[in-house]
Amino acid sequence: MSQTHIEAPLPQNLDAERAILGAGLLDNKAVWEAASHVNREDFFLEQHRLIFSASQALVAEGRPVDLVTLTDALQKAGKLELAGGAMYIAGICDGVPKVTNLPHHARIVREAARRRQVVHLCHKLHEAAMQSEEGATELVQTGASEFLSLLSQDGAAAMPSTWSESVTSAMNQVIEGLRFQGSVMRIFCGLPKIDEMTAGFRRKDVVLVVGQTSHGKSLLAGQYAVTADDAGYKGLIFSAEMSKEALATRELAHAASVPLYLLRRPELIKHSADKIICDLTHAAVREAKRKLLVVDQDVTPKRIWSLSEMVKRVSGLDFVIVDYDQLVIRASLTGRDDEFKAQARFMADALALAKRLDICFILLCQPHKLDDDVARGKKPPRIEQIFGSSSASNTAHHVLWIVRKFFQTGMDKEFERVAKLYVLKARNDKTGSVDIGFDPDSVLFTNESYDPEPNVPSRAEKKRLESDDNRSKNPPARVSVSS
Repeated sequence: MSQTHIEAPLPQNLDAERAILGAGLLDNKAVWEAASHVNREDFFLEQHRLIFSASQALVAEGRPVDLVTLTDALQKAGKLELAGGAMYIAGICDGVPKVTNLPHHARIVREAARRRQVVHLCHKLHEAAMQSEEGATELVQTGASEFLSLLSQDGAAAMPSTWSESVTSAMNQVIEGLRFQGSVMRIFCGLPKIDEMTAGFRRKDVVLVVGQTSHGKSLLAGQYAVTADDAGYKGLIFSAEMSKEALATRELAHAASVPLYLLRRPELIKHSADKIICDLTHAAVREAKRKLLVVDQDVTPKRIWSLSEMVKRVSGLDFVIVDYDQLVIRASLTGRDDEFKAQARFMADALALAKRLDICFILLCQPHKLDDDVARGKKPPRIEQIFGSSSASNTAHHVLWIVRKFFQTGMDKEFERVAKLYVLKARNDKTGSVDIGFDPDSVLFTNESYDPEPNVPSRAEKKRLESDDNRSKNPPARVSVSS
């Protein structure tokens, strides 16, 4: 908003602004924490806006924020003098209060920014009333609309849209998708069977990927991330379980066509170590060009919201993947918190984030303890078996459940390559199941489905059947108990 000339001083609190910037220099976590409370335009001074934006960019790139890195970044951008110079930045930390007071200082800065917006709007309406040829009713309606818009920015409920506006917006989206098929974001996993089933995930979608431990929910999410990155979309991965090195090693193995197990067991490599290193080096050069961002420490709901906001503002963001819900939610619980209620809040916040940032939000979940028939693959999984409150499945637009038959059959080698994806929920699209494959060497899901012996029980199943048959033929003797 332009700085309209008004005789009285505009609302501001430069001490609170410096406190926020200084806190970020003293503790880099304060940079992403501040991003959940204020944005660049909330700062009154332009030099404070430049410093705040540069700090956000450094954190988003995974670099430390200190006097040296900050001044260097501003110098390279040609904005150091506009930001007040190195001496001004060095003095920001002088007298900075405790970082724990940051939310309080952020509220002060945001409140002053909103007051300035009110002043500018009133001044605009005053000029319109004095000079415009519009009727009084139209002026009042314009003012009411703009004031309600300010109210919405402060977190109040969004203003209602007319059905006509909704139809027009929907029609524009449909026409854009038909005429310019690449313009509408659709995130695929690269497996035609799955992609045809789901038709891809879109902006504002909340997606649940469900699976028992080791069945491959993280792997499937990784395939979505890499395929989306290949298509030019920007993603942010929060990995509460796997380290960034583990995620990258898996992709390096795929890109170099090297069995992943060899990278974990180098003692098995006898004569081809140099070739493998060469192949991995070439793969690393290609993989290093990806725009994916990874957070593998301190993954909490608060950090997910603030970092997503910051990355969106600084470099753009199309999708977020969180692996996985229980670890993330429990990381922020206190002794008296209810986990199911916390999950309900998390899902509501995830949906709000997806809509506000216009991104796709993919969350990995685990199921409840399953009954034997579902665990053995005799019955398909049900949506109500997802961990936690019903808010998870109710909030999500898509629910995918990944299953590997290898684990359903007691790790029977015959079924090591057999996998199935269930689409349990898809708003405005198909539900059902699709048979896919699993490559144990590459550790990748594949489009080819495997069925070693159709309709023939596996060895583990045969043993269970024989055991059940023996029990039916030789029932245990009843023991009578006399009173």
